[in-house]
This record gives sequence, structure tokens and C-alpha cells, in this order.
Amino acid sequence: MKFRKLIIENYKSFQFPTTIDFPDGAEGKSIFLIGGMNGAGKTALTESITICLYGSRQDHIFRCINRKELAKGNAFVSFELWIETDDLEEIQVKRSWTAGTVDDPKPKDLEEKLVVIKDGKRVSVQNKEIWQDYLNATIPKGITQFFFFDGEKIQEIASDDHSEVRLKASLEAALGIQYISRLTNDVLHIKQDERKNFVEISDEDIDFKESELKREKAKLSKKLIEKTDIEQELNSFKIQYQDAKNRFQAAFMSEPESVEETKQREKKRIQLATKKSQVDSQVKLLLEKFLPWALAGNIFTPLKTQIETERTYSASKVIGEQAVDLANNIVFSVDNPTPILGNPLTSDQSSQLYIRVLKILQVGQTANSNSYLNLSDQSAAKVLNRIDEIEQSEILSLKDLLIEAEEIELEIKSIDGANTSTTSDTDKQLFDELQQAMESCQNQIGRLTVQFQNIGEEVIIFENKIKDIELELGKLYDKHHVSKDKIELIKECDTIANLLNNFVLRLRKNKIHLLQEKTFEMYKLLSSKSGLIKDLQIDDNTYEITIRDRNGHEMKKSGLSAGEKEIFAVSLLWGLAQTSQINLPIIIDTPLSRLDSVHRDNIVNNYFPNAASQVIILSTDTEIDNNYFKALEPNLSGAGKLVFSQLNELSTFQNGYFWG
Repeated sequence: MKFRKLIIENYKSFQFPTTIDFPDGAEGKSIFLIGGMNGAGKTALTESITICLYGSRQDHIFRCINRKELAKGNAFVSFELWIETDDLEEIQVKRSWTAGTVDDPKPKDLEEKLVVIKDGKRVSVQNKEIWQDYLNATIPKGITQFFFFDGEKIQEIASDDHSEVRLKASLEAALGIQYISRLTNDVLHIKQDERKNFVEISDEDIDFKESELKREKAKLSKKLIEKTDIEQELNSFKIQYQDAKNRFQAAFMSEPESVEETKQREKKRIQLATKKSQVDSQVKLLLEKFLPWALAGNIFTPLKTQIETERTYSASKVIGEQAVDLANNIVFSVDNPTPILGNPLTSDQSSQLYIRVLKILQVGQTANSNSYLNLSDQSAAKVLNRIDEIEQSEILSLKDLLIEAEEIELEIKSIDGANTSTTSDTDKQLFDELQQAMESCQNQIGRLTVQFQNIGEEVIIFENKIKDIELELGKLYDKHHVSKDKIELIKECDTIANLLNNFVLRLRKNKIHLLQEKTFEMYKLLSSKSGLIKDLQIDDNTYEITIRDRNGHEMKKSGLSAGEKEIFAVSLLWGLAQTSQINLPIIIDTPLSRLDSVHRDNIVNNYFPNAASQVIILSTDTEIDNNYFKALEPNLSGAGKLVFSQLNELSTFQNGYFWG
């Protein structure tokens, strides 16, 4: 498998879409060198490949969006990786995140999208998990640390005497043992499920369930007989009812009144009687309260007129009796305390004014009042209030109430005579007998219908219960027959699990032996003191590595020099990659920073050309310098460099190494 092209957009310092092609070199090998100063984006490039293959968390992606683009509201991040499989199939993986049209995007607004294109055709899937599983199976995430690593990973393995123990799970994945272990666990899980659900069925269990079925069938048979008896009795009453109905129609030439119609008629009669009682009460109350006054209703208008006339005359009379004093006071007030007209009135003017005012005040005194009521103001007010109360009462609607009471009475008589209007006295006895017979039959039909429905429901309950028992009994028969098969299956699961465990032990032993050979093989090529170490051994269970010197004495890894430790770590990573037998590209970031010149020579001349069918090297100008570049150049399929602009805070890719 090889990586053919990588495109990064809006991730960290890669503000704009940046494309890097990985061509093949001679004999189909691909060793691609990418230079870059510290901070130019080498680590971001390695991260981009991992993110494109396996995705990442929203908060991490959001933190790594290019600051300038995020300030503009652009939260779109994209990674594209072209892969060529060992079967020469081309797979394009495109993974992107976007916040859509959100003005101020947050990490939770990012939505991930995964697109996979195989041989130029987009693969249609319902969800990205399907293709993610495919990618995980093709390039297992657990082992990428042995193919994609940097100087820090090398240093981590080199500085810890027991780092391989802590990496056991990943080592198992690299050696392919985890799949066998998973299969073993699945077989044991099947065994546990079978054992958990397995219940041995005895003959006594079946006998008990058959007895229960027999009892329930006996109960059902009894209920069916009871149901038949009720049905026959119900049909008998229906025949009797129909016979009485036919006789009624023949005798009275009309349909008999049903029980429901009789109830409705009686209900209506009660309602009318109640309403009649209410109307009578209203009439009685009005008569008691207003009848004496209501008889004088025709004189209310002239009586009110006379009271008003006498009240007016009485007021005029009071004014007339005081007319002289009032006239003198009015004339006096014209000039006092100051003249109203500017100058005081003359004697003649005062006399004329006095005469005119006196005449006005005495106008009503001379009229003929014809007073005969002579009521006080209080008595007159009481009479007028009473007249208003009577006029506003319902006494005037008494006639309508009497008419309504008469109509109700007629309707009640009509209902009472409905049953006898069509029959003569001689047929009254036959009418009552037939009506009573039909009513009795209807009552019995209603009672038996309810019983018939209830017993029908009971029958259904018994039938369902019998079906359930028969189903349970059938399952018991099946379990009884397959008990032996279950036991055999459980035994076979144990046999298979044991076989797989033995296979894992043998496989681990063989793989560990191969890992020892490959690691030691590369170590001898890279180490400046290859003669110092005679052998190394890896424990089959713990993966702990034991190093022995030329005298057979055990050596601690801590006893090696810093450079030898890193060489050992690189050898172990190469051995794991070779042992896994998975053909993946090797991506190495700043691998020479802590090595001396001798070890660097060995890495450049012996490791890089043999690490894998495709090797991508990320280096500073002080690691792969001009001399190492010239030494490595014949094996390179291509080279480029990452250039970071301090002014624009922007990383770009250019073809050609620092000295290329």
C-alpha cells in the first residue's frame, strides 16, 4: 500500500489548499523527503494523514483551524488522501468539517463528512461508520504508531526499559494475535450464552405441563356446554318475543311500542309535569304579589299625571306666598352692594322691576289646581315606586303563562291517551297482556345477551391459555430433544477455545521469534557497536526484551548509550512492522535529531532504503543536511520542503529539498 497524494486545507498554518504528491522511484519504491524548519508544519502534515484516516474530536479540529480563516467565520477544514492498495486499486478518502452558515461558530457546530471514492467512483453508503470500519480494517489504527512515528516516539521507547510491556496491546495488534484472541473470546461468549440459556428438561416436567393442558381443556369444554345452553335459552325468548309482536301487529294494525320508546315517553311526561308545576308556581306567586294592584293598571297613567300636577302646584303655591319678599329682595340686590347697571335704579325703574318680578312669581298661584289627592312628597314617592315595580314585573305576562300551562296540560293528556287511543275497552286486556309479554321477553333477552357475551370472553381466555400451554409444551419437547445437542455444542466450544489458545501460543512464539530476528537484523545494520550485543530475547507472554552481551550476560537497555537506545528503538519499530506483514508506508518525523554522525550514516544508508516499499521522511536542514541529502538522493523518488512565512503566518509546499 502506498500514499499517492495528500491535500490539506485550513488546518493550522496550511491556510489554503496545499497538495503534496508522492511519486514512485526506481523499481516501484518510493522514498520521499520533505524538509522543513521547526514550526513549518511537519507535525501538522503527519497529523493530517492520521485525521483523514481515523477522524478526530470536534474540539481538537476547532482549535487547529487556521486563525485568520476562523476570524473571517470560515470553519471549513478538509483533508484528502489518495491511497494505492496492493491490488492496485485507487482509494480516495476525503474527510471534512464545516459549521455551515453559523455566524460565530463553536466546536459543537462542526459537522463531520466522510467521502470515499474507489477507482474514480464515489461509494454510496448510508453512514460513514461502514467505510470507517473498512479503513480501520485496511490500516488498523492500533499499529500505526509502528509505521507513523517521530523522534518523540523513538525517545519514549528508548528511555524506558519496559516500554514494550506497556505497549503489549499494540504489539499484539501488530502481530495479528488480537484477532485470534477476539475469536477465542467470541467462542467462549457463545458457550456462556448456551450454558446460560440451557435448561435440562426431564420427563416429569413434560408430564406436569401435559396435566395442566388436560385440566384447562376440561374447563373449556364445560364453558362451551354452558355457552350452548345460554344460546338456546336466548333463542327461545327471541322466538317468544317475535310471536307476541306478530300477534300485536295483527290485532292492532301497528308496531308495538318498544321498551326504549316507553321509557322515552314516560321521561317526556315527567318533564312536562315538572314544567307544568313550575308554571303554576309562577302564576300563583304573581297573583299573590301583584294581582290587587294589577287590577288598577288602567289608571296608572292618569294617577301619575295627577300626582305630578299636584306636586307642581304645591311648589308654585309656596313661591307665591313669599312673592312680595322675594320681589323686594331682588330689586334691592340690583343696586347693592354696588349697582349692576353702573348707576343706581331710579324710583320709577325700581317700581317697574318690582311689579314685573312679582308678576312672574305669582303666575302659578292663580291656576286652578283641582287637587284631590293631597299626598305628601314621601307618600307620592312610595306610590310612584310601587307603580314602577308593578309595571316592571311579570304580572303583565300572566296571560302567556296561563296559555302555556294549558298547552302543557293538553300535551300530558295526549301522552296519557296515546296507548288507549287506538284500542277499545274490550281490547285493553289483550293490549296489556301482549305489551307485558314483549317487555318480559326483552328483559330476558338483554340479561341472556350479557351472559352470552361474558361467557364468550371466558371461552376466548381459556382458548388462549390452552394455546400458550401447547406452545410451552412444544418448546419443552424441542428442548427435551435437543438437550444432548446442546451439551455437545458446549463441549465443542470448549474444544475450539482450547485449540485457539494453543494456536495463539504457537503463533505468538513464532511471531516473537520472527520479531527477534528482524529487530536484531536491523540493529546490527544500524548500530555502531553491533558486536557488543550477542543476542536478544522477547518473552512470549509479557513481550519484555532481554539483551545479552557477547559473554552471555544480561544487559539493561539503560546501560546502552543514548544513541544506541534510539537505534534499538528504531530497530524494534522496524521489526514490528516487518513481523505484522502489513504493507504500510513508513512516515518518520525528525528521526536523526539525537543521533551522532555514525548512527546517522547507518540510518541514512541502511534504514531508509530498506524500511518499507514507501518511506516519507520529514527532516530539518540540520538532520538531512547537504551531505546526507546527496547520499540519499539516488534512492529518492522525490523531495520537497515546507516553507513558513512569518509575515503571513502561512505554510506552503515547494518542490525540491533545501539543496535540491
